[in-house]
Amino acid sequence: MSGSKRKRALETDPEDIQVRLKPILGIKPGLYLTVLYALIILFVLFMLLFFKGLRDQGTYIQVESTPSQAAVLVDGSYAGSTPCEVLVRKGLRHIRVEKPYHQAFDLSEDFQGRVFGTLFFRPKRKLRVNLPLSDTDALVRGALQDFSANPHIPEILIETVLSGNSSPSQLNRNKLLQFLDMSKYFVTNPMQLRSFLEAYTSLQSRGQFLSISTLINTVYSFVQVKEDSNNLPFWLALALPRDPSRLLTGSSWFQGYYTQYISRYQHGFDDSIPVKPAEMPGSSRIISIAGLSFYPIPAGTLVQGNLDAQSINALIPHPTQIAPFFISETEIPNRLYQQFLSEVPKWRKSNRDALVEEGLVTADYLADWDLDQYPADSSLYPVVNISYHAAQAFCIWFNRKIGAQLPGYEARLPYESEWEWAARGGLAGQAYPGGNKPAGAVYYADGITGPQPVGSSSANGYGLRDMAGNVWEWCSDWYAPSKYLLSSWKKNHPSTDVLIPFGSERVVRGGSWINRKEVVRVHTRASQPPSWCTPYLGFRIVLSGQ
Repeated sequence: MSGSKRKRALETDPEDIQVRLKPILGIKPGLYLTVLYALIILFVLFMLLFFKGLRDQGTYIQVESTPSQAAVLVDGSYAGSTPCEVLVRKGLRHIRVEKPYHQAFDLSEDFQGRVFGTLFFRPKRKLRVNLPLSDTDALVRGALQDFSANPHIPEILIETVLSGNSSPSQLNRNKLLQFLDMSKYFVTNPMQLRSFLEAYTSLQSRGQFLSISTLINTVYSFVQVKEDSNNLPFWLALALPRDPSRLLTGSSWFQGYYTQYISRYQHGFDDSIPVKPAEMPGSSRIISIAGLSFYPIPAGTLVQGNLDAQSINALIPHPTQIAPFFISETEIPNRLYQQFLSEVPKWRKSNRDALVEEGLVTADYLADWDLDQYPADSSLYPVVNISYHAAQAFCIWFNRKIGAQLPGYEARLPYESEWEWAARGGLAGQAYPGGNKPAGAVYYADGITGPQPVGSSSANGYGLRDMAGNVWEWCSDWYAPSKYLLSSWKKNHPSTDVLIPFGSERVVRGGSWINRKEVVRVHTRASQPPSWCTPYLGFRIVLSGQ
């Protein structure tokens, strides 16, 4: 382009520039543009008015259920959880709404569905179903297990009660009241307490509005709990939100109650010092069975818990009545556990995979053993990597060994109150079995890489060894964090030592070689899932009269 033409092009007004389209295959631009625009408009209309209807032809069902959180299945496939909206495609379909422990709802129908305009006007139906409770016992049992394992999900409480409210019989109400009564042993914070109270009032009102009579019944129920659980104010002090808790603990009534309580358990030391084994009525001799020595433990009143506590906590002291029993001098050693395995093949390490499949052990069961042989030179070391279930099986086997030596007695794991009573060895208010010092107990220290042979510690007042350190020991009880806070001072009252009939973890006691002595005292509580096997956990057994 010459300079003059370039100059004229630059001086041309852009509005004067025209673009001329060329014909395509002899078709003039005006015609093919019109067709193109029409196709675009038709495509847009198709997508807006027909595509969704063709793709999702069917009916949207809004499903609600009483109780909620029920599974909705369409032709056997999970589609949602109530309340929800699900698409049921055109054709003969089967809808099922189900929830554990409730009667399921089934619907089979030939569903239709239009094609036009479903993007803007979806074909809908509402489906409201009632799922009657079919197995209250199973509902309560499952909910207790669920809440004990997941107390951080307190909604379990209200959901269980709402499920039960769908079957309003008095029998079901009573079972749900028992459920809430047991669940309080796992309530330790404001969030859990709020859900607990919501569930309680919902049950009292049968899911309706809170009335005066409902409020009175709720208050009356708590008065009854206070009659059975003298420590209820301490439970509320820990579970209430901060400001209400401060208001409660700062009141003159609570201060007087607390002072009286402290004085009462300190005077309770007089009752907690038992007679000496030599003074016990009946058999007081040391008994040897299968090479294991059992020492007699007298009856008495244990002031159980942290006697040195300077403030309210979950280890508040309380009295517990103890019946006489025998307990093994030491933890169960490898050599005796191997004898058990030789007679009960099911529990051999070579059968570990089957035991894991049954949920009785974890993959670490007898991890330090070579097949069914304990490590060399460790016959007198405590058997570890043992689950609660394995320890229970050992007790069943050991019952065969008792024979005529102690007729009417059975072998079992100790209750944690029995364990603490035996561990204290006749002392009251001391930190360790031998007093205020661990007395040779195997705790964490330089050079300690594992447990030591059984009996490594000094003996306590009852002649028992390793009640502190070496390895943790399984107890019979299910672990419940609020158990001490809901106990009673009434002698011989069942709630003085509540045996919780459910849970997700079992109590373990005593500490181990991996723990520092300052951390684990004779009153310290801990817990483990019953199938767990760790190198820090073994057991000892008691013999008790049936």
